[in-house]
Amino acid sequence: MLETQETSTARAPFNHTDHDIILRSADGVDFYNFKLILSLVSPIFGDMFTLPQNESELAVPVIHVTEHSTILYPLLLLSYPCAGADPIFNSINDARAVMEAAKKYEMNAVLYRIGDLTVAQFLRSHSVSVYAVSCLAGWRHHARTAATQSLEIEGLGRPSSGFAGMGAINASDYHRLLAYHYECGISAQAVGKSLEWLPPTPDVSGMQMWRCIGCGRVAFGRSAIQIASFGKWTVTPWFEEYLVESGKELAARPCESALFESASYNRAISKAYNCLFCRIMGRHHLYTFRTFYIAEVKKAIAKVQAGFLTYYVTTVCVRHQTNTPV
Repeated sequence: MLETQETSTARAPFNHTDHDIILRSADGVDFYNFKLILSLVSPIFGDMFTLPQNESELAVPVIHVTEHSTILYPLLLLSYPCAGADPIFNSINDARAVMEAAKKYEMNAVLYRIGDLTVAQFLRSHSVSVYAVSCLAGWRHHARTAATQSLEIEGLGRPSSGFAGMGAINASDYHRLLAYHYECGISAQAVGKSLEWLPPTPDVSGMQMWRCIGCGRVAFGRSAIQIASFGKWTVTPWFEEYLVESGKELAARPCESALFESASYNRAISKAYNCLFCRIMGRHHLYTFRTFYIAEVKKAIAKVQAGFLTYYVTTVCVRHQTNTPV
């Protein structure tokens, strides 16, 4: 004799007494719903309503689904016209599970709302996982956004236990993300190797880093660097060190936050203060330089994004949508 499963009723709004269909989750929770609503958002559910049921003709039909109630609730809530608030996913894995259920039932309108909610809730804390889920779902725009956000991760690619939801990504997709991070790092690091991008203004020409008559006078053993269109000038030791060290920081974490939170920036200011001449204007000039530096780094990364992400992310998302290899 088969054991009868204990059932319970879902919380509002799926406990309405005037329902005409019940969806029973894998863990025995009954969701009271309406055929019209479900058939409008999902052709799969529409077809289910035509299947023969075990209950008597007088009973409300019950359709058993394989999803757990914690997945079915947010899925149905997103399709319910009077739901009010959007659901909050407990984890990136739950967001992925709801996404997969939406794809299974061909709930396309709901699918894109899941993408928006996933990005809003997990982008900053789980950018790589959002990238993985976005590739799997075919959310091209969200995949690009998540790949860009992942630049905030220092040393992306090192072993870590912090990437929840990584089961959604295959080796090819992850390799492309690592390649993107690496190329952005190379481009960002290269910005500080030549300062020809600086505006050729009198203010730039007079910056302390290459006009110091104290520590900047000792040019022996130091190479010259292109400053705007003025030519190649030697710079102060503390500024030369800043360019090298900040370049390393950008290679590991190619984003403007790396410069705003740079340890090498604070060290440069401290060392500039040791020079009687640099201590007066060195801090102000380095701050001004950093503003130009950040803007140029953003341009360099944008060039990588324009080429790399447009091709690779689009290819990845299309492959997952069509289930064909690249």
